Amino acid sequence: MQRKPNTPRSQPRTTSGRGLELPPDRAFVLHLDTRAQPPRRMIGRVEHVTSGRVTHVTSLGELLSFLADVLREQAAGD
Repeated sequence: MQRKPNTPRSQPRTTSGRGLELPPDRAFVLHLDTRAQPPRRMIGRVEHVTSGRVTHVTSLGELLSFLADVLREQAAGD
């Protein structure tokens, strides 16, 4: 017997008639603690997949700041 995955495979989504682009260099992993209650209470870590940069976050502001910093550095390096 063959099992099917619980989640469907990712399909391109369209926004305003254009396909959504999801390049791997803009991929992040967010791991939330069981006590986190976003957006009010953030407890966790976020990792940029391609660079391996990691930070621990305790607020939505810290999360957004990390994302912005990494994406800004990526853009500057291109």
